[in-house]
Amino acid sequence: MRLFRRKMSASVGAVLVAVGISGCGESPVEVVFEVIEEVEFAAALGIDLAAMEKLGTGVYRQDIVVGGGEPAVFGTTPTLTFTGWLRDGTQFDTGTFSFLMGNSAVVSGLEDGLVGTRVGGTRRIIIPPGRGYGAQDRLDLQGNVVIPGGSIMVFVVTVDAVN
Repeated sequence: MRLFRRKMSASVGAVLVAVGISGCGESPVEVVFEVIEEVEFAAALGIDLAAMEKLGTGVYRQDIVVGGGEPAVFGTTPTLTFTGWLRDGTQFDTGTFSFLMGNSAVVSGLEDGLVGTRVGGTRRIIIPPGRGYGAQDRLDLQGNVVIPGGSIMVFVVTVDAVN
């Protein structure tokens, strides 16, 4: 599964509770958004919110390794090596890919947290549901839920190159 996103309305990011319909004729399903400051993170993720920078979008970020090369900024194409987890420590994806910053190719929270990371740098990024997939479940190719709607995502991202 990759971090590509569908466009969502801006209002989705502002809600704390969303109601979704899971199928035609079924009752609405309430999706409660996890709140970063109110949840416990798996110890293996090494999360210390007090040591992280909180952005105005609600995304948290922390440099693990400060790089020395070109920075990833809007309009550039960074190549990333990344791993993504749910807050309970469940890994949902890992890999390497490139994308154009600012064209909505990835969830907005990943771009928020990535801006300014230099080549060779590694950053931990925590994404609230409103800057991730919102109330939508993300499925793998077999139709299994990989990221439940309303989930916080945690990434460790290394910028390998910026073009």
